[in-house]
Amino acid sequence: MASGPAAFASTQETTNYARLCRLLVDVGFTVLRDTFHSIHPPANLHVVLSSPSVLPTLEFLKQKKVLNSLQWGKLFPAVASSVSSANFDGTLLMVLLRNICGLCPPDSTGSWDELPPDSDNSTEANIR
Repeated sequence: MASGPAAFASTQETTNYARLCRLLVDVGFTVLRDTFHSIHPPANLHVVLSSPSVLPTLEFLKQKKVLNSLQWGKLFPAVASSVSSANFDGTLLMVLLRNICGLCPPDSTGSWDELPPDSDNSTEANIR
């Protein structure tokens, strides 16, 4: 069995794969964040998160351990007005999009957990 640095040497194929992964992750997170901003603009995010229509949902998600303490801290930092979606990872963005943005699961499947057909170009299907 090979060991040492040679065992992990990059090939053109692994380099291209890493670039593709990076592209998908970086662009994917940007699209999720842009979608979130179109529903909840960054300027008043702290007001939205603490509003009576959103806070109970977030507290429920925390209680059910859908949101962890680190995510909660990003939603509710010590200085409320300093909350920024730039600090949200993809998982947190997806939880917020699914739960506080008024989006419904894609009509074609009725579930967030099933892939919609390729023909479904709704916002919900595209972020699924």
